[in-house]
Amino acid sequence: MKRVVLGLTIALALATTPVNAGPTKTQSASIILNTPTQVSSSSVTPWEPKLGDYVTFTVAYPKTLDHFGVRIQVLCYQDGNLGFAMAGPADYAFLLGGSMSQWYLSDGPATCHADLYYWSYNGGQKFNLLASTEFTAQGR
Repeated sequence: MKRVVLGLTIALALATTPVNAGPTKTQSASIILNTPTQVSSSSVTPWEPKLGDYVTFTVAYPKTLDHFGVRIQVLCYQDGNLGFAMAGPADYAFLLGGSMSQWYLSDGPATCHADLYYWSYNGGQKFNLLASTEFTAQGR
């Protein structure tokens, strides 16, 4: 339970941090939810992730930002309440719901938001949003 509270506290802090475009105002970036290979070639209905699935993203950003350690944060909400939050490197596979989260415990669908970002440290710590994408995820 302490991990859940700590995780949600960190996620809330990240979600309420002011967003600064920083030095990338004229640079382009993108983030796209990947469709699993086995699904994309064999399915006639669109794939939608669900609780317990691993999701990955295709990202593009200026390589001059590599030294900042560009990351992705995934935030999932149920009825407007944050139920899951996780951050990792841009090439990370995210387990939706994690091994323990409010969403994992309650099940059901969620609206998720993935942000491609980096932190810069010019006279203070700044959250720099590069790109975002939204997706829905079903329960188990």
